[in-house]
Amino acid sequence: MALLDFLFGKKSKLAAIEKMTASDLEREQLRLEAQQDAIIGKVKTLEKRKRAALVEGAKKKSDLERRAMAVRYKQFDGEASDYVSQATLVSKQIRVIGRVCQMKRRESLLKQEGLWSLISSVDPAEVEQFMIDMRTRALQGDREASRLLEVLEEPATSAYEEQDDDIKNILEAMEAIGETEATDTEIEQVEKKFLETKEEDEEA
Repeated sequence: MALLDFLFGKKSKLAAIEKMTASDLEREQLRLEAQQDAIIGKVKTLEKRKRAALVEGAKKKSDLERRAMAVRYKQFDGEASDYVSQATLVSKQIRVIGRVCQMKRRESLLKQEGLWSLISSVDPAEVEQFMIDMRTRALQGDREASRLLEVLEEPATSAYEEQDDDIKNILEAMEAIGETEATDTEIEQVEKKFLETKEEDEEA
């Protein structure tokens, strides 16, 4: 079963949460997590190849050889960017499947409290927007939305922007720790400059 087609493809409108099973969702989540790990491994390999091409190019005396290493570096960077894009999509899919699975595990309780009707026909591909809408309704005093969030252990005051800021701060801390292991500052500066230039080009 192409579950992701239901979550993110043309068939998604036919796959209301009511029709899904927690076991299928859990299996799909495990599969996606394995796929995510494989993609991350490929990115790490390409980053090592980029570094090797940069170091090798710096050692070359001829402009032709240096240019060849620069082309190789750019090729590896492009491949890494493609995998990063794939990893971003897979992360979104994991997040959505995890959310739907959470709803399915609490299906009995939600039905008992008369809250299941709120989510039973939600398009899985739009579940994140649905949760944002529920938070908005809860903050406006909607008791039904507040109770739904409470059952799903989702604080009404939380927001994706706040979560993103938290993730950003964690990543910055990780990066700061990682910098202490750097052994070649010049290479780090070259890579940083390359990334800055790349970002400027993407924004242009």
